Amino acid sequence: MKFNDIEQHSWDELKPYLDTCLLPVTGLSGVEAPWEAVVELERLRDALDLLEIPFKGRVVTYPALHYGTTTSDPASSDMLDSVCANLKASGFRYVVLVTARSEDHVSLVCRNAELILRFTPDELESSLMEAKQKASAAMTKLWSGSQ
Repeated sequence: MKFNDIEQHSWDELKPYLDTCLLPVTGLSGVEAPWEAVVELERLRDALDLLEIPFKGRVVTYPALHYGTTTSDPASSDMLDSVCANLKASGFRYVVLVTARSEDHVSLVCRNAELILRFTPDELESSLMEAKQKASAAMTKLWSGSQ
């Protein structure tokens, strides 16, 4: 589910089942041409589809963090860690960071995320079945406690 699909009056009822928050990280720096930003957002959408569709009813996707995670800057890591801590304080048991950028483009360091799922452009374009298996295995491992 996307965060905007949940109405205020139904949140308390759904909360016990929706224990996992997906936090998309785009990893834009601001130097991208408009078409490059579109490509990155489409890749991130494809990566999220690997989790949102099969795990509907268990995960909630929050708005993406688009900027500020392109280096190993401590302030950026602190901000990401703070957002994850706040999501957990609001009731999510698990916070999963999801990106479709390589390690060269996005540095994700976060103590308060239970899982960081990185899907490379190659995985999303040519190895979709493997990417689906990777997503499924990672989430199953997370929820079974063998992380």
